[in-house]
Amino acid sequence: MKKSTIHAHDGGVIAVVKNVPADLDWNNVKEAVKAKLPPKVALWFASLISDDRKCTLAFAPFEGDLQFLEGLEFEIGDAKLKVEVCYDDALQAAVKKLPKLTMEKREKELKKRQKERNRPIMVGTQRFINVTALKGRVREILNARSDGESLKPDGTDFKLIKALLEYHPKGAEKSSGLTGIKVGKSAFGDSRCFFIVKSDGTEEDFSSMKCLNQLEKTPPYVTAEAKKEPAKSSSSGASKPDLSNADKKDEKVGDAKETEKATEEIKTADKTKKDTEETKEDAAKKTEETKTADDAKKGTEETKEDAAEKKDA
Repeated sequence: MKKSTIHAHDGGVIAVVKNVPADLDWNNVKEAVKAKLPPKVALWFASLISDDRKCTLAFAPFEGDLQFLEGLEFEIGDAKLKVEVCYDDALQAAVKKLPKLTMEKREKELKKRQKERNRPIMVGTQRFINVTALKGRVREILNARSDGESLKPDGTDFKLIKALLEYHPKGAEKSSGLTGIKVGKSAFGDSRCFFIVKSDGTEEDFSSMKCLNQLEKTPPYVTAEAKKEPAKSSSSGASKPDLSNADKKDEKVGDAKETEKATEEIKTADKTKKDTEETKEDAAKKTEETKTADDAKKGTEETKEDAAEKKDA
């Protein structure tokens, strides 16, 4: 499968049924195909029969959809028809016939599958954040060697390429008698590729792209580790797992950061409380000062009044 077509149907397979008899319409094709689909799999769209007697179909994505639908045969009366998955120009032409709603569904499912693919993978004993990172590493290994240079048998690059070879369609056959791997110029064009060096001295090239394409169909995703049960009492026989020095160091650093964070939060809370209390104290002080000033003013006014009364008397 070409690189450009690996994910062409991630949003749902687009296919056509050719040579539909003149006495059949799109609904006949639709119902006959639906009867062949696995349970709960939807046929999103079936087009009208074109002048060249083709019916375009759009399916909701499901596990193994390409393998299931490619060449799927069905019968309508005396007619024997089959589903043909579209690629390249035929796919582009078929997509143009889809209604807006179906296009939106495909786009949504495409994004969903892209997100699902963007997960860590494990090839041999080496882990990569996703398939794209693995492809980049393989290119680096090729570009870092000169023609005829061998990979060190005890090196991580050798181990990675050897593990990747297992995904080649003829991996078992090609790796038989393998004693070394080297980089060289391909016999086809100016590209460079890997060569298998065998015990009898013969060499055979292989395409890392074929390996990667096959791997990408069924990526070796890293399975999520089961959550560890919390440590139980000694009577149960369970104990806290031993940690390596690095793990212990990380644990201490983590604890220190948590403690520092908690201390900072306490300081912030204390400062806020202190500021609040100072604000209340200042407010009470200002109130008292205002009251004292009012009393003094009132006393002054009363003294003036008494003086005036005495003068009148």
